[in-house]
Amino acid sequence: MGGKKTGANQRWRIVYVDSVTDQTKGLNKDFGFFVNRPFYIRSRLPMKRIAECVGANNVNLKRWRKSQLGQQWFFDPVTKTIRN
Repeated sequence: MGGKKTGANQRWRIVYVDSVTDQTKGLNKDFGFFVNRPFYIRSRLPMKRIAECVGANNVNLKRWRKSQLGQQWFFDPVTKTIRN
């Protein structure tokens, strides 16, 4: 199971939801995320699948679906974690 650790299957892109207009949310420079601003975690593979939370503990790759809350993530500055 050696596998390539730098391949496209290990690369992701953070894509922020465009409809966010709250001006009080800013960039956390230590972590590189905008605080509480929703985003998608998108694969860099050709199909550009999106990470989706299914249930309480499962994350699957799915096609992007408009307004699907399970596909939206945010950075929580208090716990310093990415949450769904």
